[in-house]
Amino acid sequence: MSRSLWRKLKSLENRINSISVKPPPLPDDPHTFCGELLKFRPTSYQRRLLESGSKRIVVRWARQSGKTTALATLSIIRAATIPRSTVLIISPGLRQSMILGDRIRSLLENLPGEYRGLVRQSLKTIFRFRNRSIIIILPNSEHQLRGFTADLIVADEAAFFHNDDAIFDNILPPMLATTDGTLVVSSTPWGRNTVFYRLNQGPGYEKHVVTWREAYDEGVYHPGFLEHIERQRESNPQAYRMEYLAEFAEEADTWLTQDLLAKCCSETLDYYPFDSRRRGRFYAGIDLAERVDHSVIAVLERTEVLRLVHMHRFKKGTSIASVIGYGKLLSERWDRIHATYVDSTKHGDYIVEDMRGAGVANPEGVFFTVKSKQEMAQILRQRMTQGQLRIPYDRDLLDELNTENYQLTKTGRITYSHPEGTHDDRFWALALAAYAAEQTPIASPPRARTI
Repeated sequence: MSRSLWRKLKSLENRINSISVKPPPLPDDPHTFCGELLKFRPTSYQRRLLESGSKRIVVRWARQSGKTTALATLSIIRAATIPRSTVLIISPGLRQSMILGDRIRSLLENLPGEYRGLVRQSLKTIFRFRNRSIIIILPNSEHQLRGFTADLIVADEAAFFHNDDAIFDNILPPMLATTDGTLVVSSTPWGRNTVFYRLNQGPGYEKHVVTWREAYDEGVYHPGFLEHIERQRESNPQAYRMEYLAEFAEEADTWLTQDLLAKCCSETLDYYPFDSRRRGRFYAGIDLAERVDHSVIAVLERTEVLRLVHMHRFKKGTSIASVIGYGKLLSERWDRIHATYVDSTKHGDYIVEDMRGAGVANPEGVFFTVKSKQEMAQILRQRMTQGQLRIPYDRDLLDELNTENYQLTKTGRITYSHPEGTHDDRFWALALAAYAAEQTPIASPPRARTI
């Protein structure tokens, strides 16, 4: 297609859009807007949020209680009913922000035919409305946020903003200064040394807190889901309190605290796909399991800091041969994995020889003893504390890292454990990778290490 023809077609498209039939008047209240336009009936607590006139709001809701739908609906109503308004969706990373964006898109697809003209353009990170309003999806990045003027800002999973003081003190307030706009701050309760925690404790913000009981009473949870909640309460009380009672909770003997993990989250970091080609300085850790637990491969990349760039958890029952094959393909595609440290406690030296024969890059075995586990866990925590190890925002990973507990023995050693019904495979795979990065790769044939 010639450039001139493309311009003519584009001009025709714009003219058609400009003369399209104007949608009928919008409903006056959020409840009717949801029912007639978005085709869902909001719960009473969703309505309280949608109908709130407060300019500063914090949201702390139980898991799967409809928070994402409510925040997406709030964004749509603001953009659709107030011409020329700007709505910003901010999360710890772009991937998390796009979850809200996907919900906005799915709700807009429910619009009846006569209202389809409300939206002129629907892209992955931008929604443009006929009335010149716009919804923009962004990661929590000081560089990308500067310069915007907003009528509504939705800061989701704000407890995981590693730079939350700067964001809430210096970046967001100027955006709302000229519009008298609204700031909605939402998150799972996580950590006590965060802005989100302080907003929940002090005055100035209207607080919306919903537990699993309200969600169940509203019919959001299926009755059978109560069994899952009860199992969670018995096996992992901390997770139950955070996820379903929306409380701030953390055990005193947690090895990697919530505050520490939140500060390690990077808004620009995401996992490299398994089938991608990469060049860099990589270090892998493999925690092996066969039946009860999961095998996991974690890969760190050394740049100015260590960055977790790959984490793969295998299904239970995956054969050791399949795990080795996965490591072999990574070694072929990624140039260069300087060391692959593997848990050889159950399998001995032969697992290292098998990996080496298969083509896994620079394998070395580590026998898990009380001493070796303490050294690996301490290295992992030190690098995080020093700001030398960054991880993506990955809630499953963060939850697992935060469940690892420790206990000081009479001999001065530290032992590690995790609550029944939880796993720590990703924790040890990451610890092995951090330990591999700490050591100087050896050129001699690999051997199992006992520390």
